[in-house]
Amino acid sequence: MKKTITIFSFLCFLDLVTAQAQTPIPFNTLEHVDINNISAGLLVHGDMWWNPVTQIADCSFPATSVKNISFAGSLWMSGYDTTGNLHLSAQTYRQNGNDYWPGPLNSSDTLTYASSQKWAKIWKINRTDIQHFQGIVTHDSASTLNAIWTWPAKGNIHAAGLFGAPLDITTDMAPFVDLNGNGIYEPLLGEYPDIKGDQALWWVYSDNGAAHSETNAKPLDVEIHGMAFAYHRGTLIDNVIYYDYNVINKSPNTYTNFRIGQWADMDLGYYLDDFIGFDSIHRMGFNYNGTNDDGLTGGHPPNSYATHMPIAGVTLIVMPGDSVSRIIPAGSFTYYNNDTVSDIGNPVIDTQFNNYLRSKLKNGQHFTKDFAGSGVPCRGYGSGPNTNYVFNGKIGDTSQWTECNCNNTPGDRRYIIASNDFTFHAGEKQHIVMALVTTNLDSNNGCPALVNFDSIYTVADTAWATYFNPLPPLPSQVQKLETNGTISIYPNPAHNFIYIIDKNKNLSQRMFSVYNTIGQKMNVESSQNLNTVEIKIENLPNGIYYLLYNNGIEHKNTAFIKNN
Repeated sequence: MKKTITIFSFLCFLDLVTAQAQTPIPFNTLEHVDINNISAGLLVHGDMWWNPVTQIADCSFPATSVKNISFAGSLWMSGYDTTGNLHLSAQTYRQNGNDYWPGPLNSSDTLTYASSQKWAKIWKINRTDIQHFQGIVTHDSASTLNAIWTWPAKGNIHAAGLFGAPLDITTDMAPFVDLNGNGIYEPLLGEYPDIKGDQALWWVYSDNGAAHSETNAKPLDVEIHGMAFAYHRGTLIDNVIYYDYNVINKSPNTYTNFRIGQWADMDLGYYLDDFIGFDSIHRMGFNYNGTNDDGLTGGHPPNSYATHMPIAGVTLIVMPGDSVSRIIPAGSFTYYNNDTVSDIGNPVIDTQFNNYLRSKLKNGQHFTKDFAGSGVPCRGYGSGPNTNYVFNGKIGDTSQWTECNCNNTPGDRRYIIASNDFTFHAGEKQHIVMALVTTNLDSNNGCPALVNFDSIYTVADTAWATYFNPLPPLPSQVQKLETNGTISIYPNPAHNFIYIIDKNKNLSQRMFSVYNTIGQKMNVESSQNLNTVEIKIENLPNGIYYLLYNNGIEHKNTAFIKNN
């Protein structure tokens, strides 16, 4: 239902919707998480990783390149009311319309077009903006960043939406640091947004707006508070973006067999040569290249990775049913292809969306493990036992079920990773967190040269560990790396020593500090001789560090790598 092949070869890299005319997007507010190695677009309707206006991928990796690790994604969810009626909300490429609309539900559990228009905004803020705000003694509109001043938090009389539209917020919305504990956001008193990471986007959307026309299902009457965030620390965490959702059941219904999942069309560079896989330990679906040369069959379009490509995926970090003592398995990992006629093709009606959330094909047939040995094509719906997870093996062991081991034909895959069934009570809130993760570029990341999936597992480990143990803010002085021509710092990378050469004369002081990537000051020995400072780093663990140097006149801050 997308991806046109045109007579102009230079357009073959575009990822387009063409089977039907695309429904106009009511609100095209688009923001980016772009503080680290990934630049990922987010639409105010809840779509991610593409620009529905241009219909082009918007999930660049590396961040400044034209190459993308994904094309589109959104939340899918479904459940049954007490009379057995299916309620469902999902979004794909907007051929038919919109299931999700910006803004919260009103007291009647509905969302008018006019209200959506006011709320069609994504609030973006960096941690450094908040640190600057905290350092101001007197707060007013002139000295306060607009995102902090208009933050859509409860009781904020300055809250403003799209084009400055005033927002009257009487319920809990965007999180904030409540210094006086009165439950009202008051930036004049120094209160500020409570964000995660070094950069965050916050927005709210609901599924009972002006239309529910993408799936034509009965809406769920849910309200979703989302925060997308990321860190920038010069480490592997820079290959991660988090999506943190609170889903609130505003309907009078208690839903049974409720499921919520992430739908992803993760085109990895060139879109027609991908494989997918599933890792149960990290509850992660991922894409890797089905050949050793991404885009070769398409003539190497500009967005192809060629012989050095990443592996990218979505890992489900927090899921309904988890507890402090137990992380439960995902409910399902299923997929479908880009066609409109087969039972493993694009969904059109509500029951087909629902089936893909529940380990089933469009026609209701359960996915099967049809792996018959290395080299035999296996697509997940041939002869074999029922399975909830397709392609869940590991590369390197020919006895395990992977697309590479099956010698499948690479293609344009879309997948859904979902929760288990749970009961979603009226008025209840459920928390779900996913992370977009990617490895660095490597010539061994395509099939058949792919040795293993350890690199993507490592990034997922980093995403999980950092979510449950958030990194503290870096000291504000580390955030601003300055350079000048009279101070030199070398070598980089370094093994045992770092040297600072300072050409300034008649200096009365030379001071320096070394921080790790989570802002901890490191204890290191040093010595000074004439215009040189020698810093002993041999006892530091391998990794990335920040060096801050000040001679009383000038200063230089830089990052360096310590390795053996």
